Amino acid sequence: MFGLETSMCWKREKWCNEGKASAWRQGGAFFVRQEGTIPLKNGKLKKSEGNSFASSVQHSNMICVEYMTDITRGRQMENTFANQHYRLLLSGFLSLAVVMGVGRFSYTPIFPYMELDQLLTPFSAGLLATFNYIGYFLGALGARYVPRSDKWLYIGLGVNIGTTLLMGLMDNYMIWSIWRLLSGMTSGMVFVIVSNLILSRLNQTGKMYYSGFLYGGVGFGICVSGAAIPTIQSNYGWEGTWISLGLLSGVFMVAIMLGMWKQGNSDASAPLSAQTSKNRHPELVQNRKQAKYALYISYTGEGFGYIIFGTFITAMLVKNPSFAFESSYVWAIVGVGAIPSCLFWSWLGTRLSPVRALKWAYMMQIISILIPVFTDHLLLTLLSALGFGATFMGITTLTLTLAKSLEAAGPNLVSGLTAAYAIGQLLGPVVAGTIISVNDFTIPFMISAVVLVAALITINSIKERKGDASNAVRKHQSY
Repeated sequence: MFGLETSMCWKREKWCNEGKASAWRQGGAFFVRQEGTIPLKNGKLKKSEGNSFASSVQHSNMICVEYMTDITRGRQMENTFANQHYRLLLSGFLSLAVVMGVGRFSYTPIFPYMELDQLLTPFSAGLLATFNYIGYFLGALGARYVPRSDKWLYIGLGVNIGTTLLMGLMDNYMIWSIWRLLSGMTSGMVFVIVSNLILSRLNQTGKMYYSGFLYGGVGFGICVSGAAIPTIQSNYGWEGTWISLGLLSGVFMVAIMLGMWKQGNSDASAPLSAQTSKNRHPELVQNRKQAKYALYISYTGEGFGYIIFGTFITAMLVKNPSFAFESSYVWAIVGVGAIPSCLFWSWLGTRLSPVRALKWAYMMQIISILIPVFTDHLLLTLLSALGFGATFMGITTLTLTLAKSLEAAGPNLVSGLTAAYAIGQLLGPVVAGTIISVNDFTIPFMISAVVLVAALITINSIKERKGDASNAVRKHQSY
């Protein structure tokens, strides 16, 4: 007989070390005597006092090999949950690549080519972007009333892809406005559905650090579309560019459906109200109500501030005769910065705290937006694009992660913040487009920076919980 320390406690999809077991062979059979907490087949816990574990496989003071089979099944269940997490994350990653990286942000590098064909002016281009952001606002606001199901996710993705295709098949400003409105509505809806679905699952299982991978999908879509647009446009024009990106999004949707297939009745596909009611939320701030208001104000400012750069940076470079580099590649650099940025800011949020990390992200974004105002040097412009890409989705990741820690009642805070963000977005292009039509790009970019400074000051007003807030985050995420 030999002593054996075991990991035999099934809890929150993890094995933890509670209790001691002794194992030995007798008559060709393998036996175990367990003291402590023993997992049952259905995942519930049952306490055994010494050797009094009631089981059909108990032999006096011994539990035979059938009990070890239960442990193996438990570990198999753990592997199944892990695989579901990865598939769900990948599906969410590609969903955001489709509706955000392509459906929403591909307009930025394409519309300068439409301007060159005299189909758009700075004002009409800004107004067309505003239709998209009005739709995003409506979609984000209405998403709280949409059932969190595969069906509605697929509907949103399908309509979004259809509007991308149709942008290249029709040549009419009013019809374009309708397509951009619908594209924005489905972008907002899918963003909220995916965020709530996956963040709630990660929060429930203590794996919020994976949220950075989810939002990296936006950067992936930006990078792929930005890198492909110059080649496609030179061969097929702006019309073929829209159509090609729509077809690419269709390929991504097939992968999304395969990733979501057979997810089963796991918590990830359960109603959000059922999931979030069980979540644990560490107290990261002293005043939850004040922190919520601060997030609403700062996130609205972020929507206004970032979108001016995000909409007009390529047009600014195209109209600068001294800038010879292909502007769409600059936009691809934005995507390169955005892909790993969410993982980085999620990690930094666990090291410092989400609030402190947000302050650094805002400061970095302000500097990045101001660089093109003062110089058109190629290297500095690329650093500006990289810095912008490294922050705009990072701020989203940190804000929504912090929101999840503040909102234990359900997904409404995420939906409300996304709607506030959309309000800033729909105002930014109109203000910037109006100014650019009578002036240059300097004033809108300066206004953007000023608004972001105000957002930073608002974030700075959030009082963190006394003690090391980062320890609370790490404890929460390792639970």
